[in-house]
Amino acid sequence: MIYSQFQNNPMQSRFSGTRGWLAFVIGLAFMTLALVALPFLLLFGAITFVALSLFGRVYLKRQLARFQKQQANKEFQYSEEFQESIYKEAPTSAPHKGRTFEHNPNEPI
Repeated sequence: MIYSQFQNNPMQSRFSGTRGWLAFVIGLAFMTLALVALPFLLLFGAITFVALSLFGRVYLKRQLARFQKQQANKEFQYSEEFQESIYKEAPTSAPHKGRTFEHNPNEPI
């Protein structure tokens, strides 16, 4: 009586007849499609990865060149403004002439 539960396979009654064959066919079809489609999926992934790597590199190179060009233009504009504000070609007034004093180290401050 105790071992009677092990003599009948519960899966046999659950998946028997038409439902069992249908489950078997669906599982077999799924595994076949997975095994057939897997190489193509891997090939597609590899091609996509290579294409993105190459074109991404070209795109980033172009963007970096554009960014460096903008930075160079900004620095050139700033350097022009800076040089214009400090160095004047022709001064408008005569330079200031001050007096020069000799330093006496013995003189108290």
